[in-house]
Amino acid sequence: MMGSIFYDLFMLPLERFALTRLRRQFIPRAEGRILELGAGTGVNLRYYDRRKVGEIILSDLRPGRRIRRRAVKAGARFVAADVEALPFADESFDTVVFTLLFCSVADPKQGMREIRRVLKPGGRIVFIEHVLGCTPSTRKLQQRLTPIWRRISGNCHLDRDTLGVIEQAGFIPDEIDRRADCVLMGGIARR
Repeated sequence: MMGSIFYDLFMLPLERFALTRLRRQFIPRAEGRILELGAGTGVNLRYYDRRKVGEIILSDLRPGRRIRRRAVKAGARFVAADVEALPFADESFDTVVFTLLFCSVADPKQGMREIRRVLKPGGRIVFIEHVLGCTPSTRKLQQRLTPIWRRISGNCHLDRDTLGVIEQAGFIPDEIDRRADCVLMGGIARR
């Protein structure tokens, strides 16, 4: 439990700087049967538009008590799962949501294939990720910091091209919003 509280406190400056705006912009657009991967401490729960939601299933590989409590309180279901091997039937979700997840996935292409598999045809992904920056100086800094950052942050790669992985998996971006020299990105893409 202390770990999840520490994480929320650690993320507070980034939340205030840009994440909250991106959450408000994109998370309410998830609809139908929703799978949220890498749900962490359940921060996104307050941003869903309950009029559009049929069911929310939260998932995380290493769940804490905080996410389980928040899930129950919000009427959501929790399933511990790895994005690279999802325990759900093919084409079973209308929307898949992930936030700050793909920086630490061991095989991002496999994770994206799994998302595509469980998403219904015409379904959408809603995502907020920190990604490889737009400028050469930002990219160089991210690439230099990544080896150290991976060791202290649970395999988080600061220099991932997550939008490239999304597009390579066959998703078509409908809307992308980049912030903070492009290192934060929110968006919606369809299958």
